Amino acid sequence: MPCVHPPQPEKVKELKEESFIRDGKGKLRVSIESEGEVLETTMNGSLKSVDEIAGMLGVRAENGRIEAVVDGIRVRMKKGLLELEFESGDRMKIEKA
Repeated sequence: MPCVHPPQPEKVKELKEESFIRDGKGKLRVSIESEGEVLETTMNGSLKSVDEIAGMLGVRAENGRIEAVVDGIRVRMKKGLLELEFESGDRMKIEKA
């Protein structure tokens, strides 16, 4: 069983949406909802695995899912879908297209 390390604030603050994406095959749909407006785009790549992202954030994945709050950001993830909800109410969803 892998060790779970506490999140390092300086490391977590440097994460951007690209941090969760692996270059390569596949297509991802990225949706950003802010103040009632929705911006959608498609990009090449695939999401990193649930375990990889849990390690990056310093949280534990249970049953192939992540549900946690890290640095004020609510993170929900399952295979093929990552949702981030920020304190401002903005949301970002990255999913397999």
